[in-house]
Amino acid sequence: MRRSALQSVTALVALLAASACTLDFDQFEPELFPETSGSGSGGAGGEGGGQVTTTSTASSGGSGAEHCLNGDDDDGDGAVDCADDDCGGFACVAVPEDWRGPGILYQGPAAADVACPEGLPTRVDVGGRDVLDTPATCSPCACGAPTVACETPAVTVYGSDECNGVSLTLPVRSENCINLGDDFQPGSYSAETPDVDSATCPASGGEATLPPPRFGTEGVVCAPGPDIGGCAAAEACAPREIDAPFEQGVCIWREGERRCPDEFGERHVFASSVIDDRDCTRCTCDASGVACAATLTLFRRSGCRTPVETVSFNGACVDDPPPAASVSLEVSGSGSCRPRGGAPTGEVEEGEDKITVCCAG
Repeated sequence: MRRSALQSVTALVALLAASACTLDFDQFEPELFPETSGSGSGGAGGEGGGQVTTTSTASSGGSGAEHCLNGDDDDGDGAVDCADDDCGGFACVAVPEDWRGPGILYQGPAAADVACPEGLPTRVDVGGRDVLDTPATCSPCACGAPTVACETPAVTVYGSDECNGVSLTLPVRSENCINLGDDFQPGSYSAETPDVDSATCPASGGEATLPPPRFGTEGVVCAPGPDIGGCAAAEACAPREIDAPFEQGVCIWREGERRCPDEFGERHVFASSVIDDRDCTRCTCDASGVACAATLTLFRRSGCRTPVETVSFNGACVDDPPPAASVSLEVSGSGSCRPRGGAPTGEVEEGEDKITVCCAG
């Protein structure tokens, strides 16, 4: 009975030893860019933003896992970030002189909705391409009441009826009462409607409201903070792989339109400024709808007392007018102006300022 128990223990030890020899340690390698879940940070087009797993699952003597982009020796093994063996998913990247980086690039619509992954908190908006056509919105044009100056009316007086025979055309310049002295009784008379000498209406409206300029393709670079370590001078620790919606390959960037260094051959040029000359055409008023009118009133007594007849100046012949000792003239302008203008004009174009982003494809 005792021998059988010893044999069982020996077999169990052998089984455990065999299992230890065949254990797959690859299952402990960190997943650098896990698939984005519904609880992840927001991304373009409603998709989640990329994530970088900055924490290793193995440690070398410390109480915590190593965070590979924070500049600290989290697991207490004396190595920081890229210098730590636990950070196999990261590598030191040499940044050429006068360039900035490293970082990861997103290019697409609505870059403001794309969150930088954890561990890459430095956000650089590098501009965009393909400016969207968003014209100005113009407030409606309107015209105020017209100010009208009419030409001097004239009356043609005839010695016989039906506006025939000897005539005399007299300008009537005063709107005050005009005493005629003796009774005035021509055979007939006519008067044309006075023309408009000038007419103006105050214009308003046409103010431009400009939607913010937007690019069809917007670019943003996400980079580690300033405290990352574990690399030589002029190098920086960066992830080897990048998750969507970010482009694959670590990137560097620089102001201006530049050639890319050999190690970063994938070139993206973004406009970092725009030229915005959108506006609205000036509002004006067309006075073609303004007209003048005149009426003549005849009075039986001087001093424009006891009116006997009022006649409009319309070119018609006035036969057999009543005798008049005085007359008065009234001239007025009426109508309205038609507004014109207030149409959107101009466009937004890419400016001269550029930023070049170069990525290792």
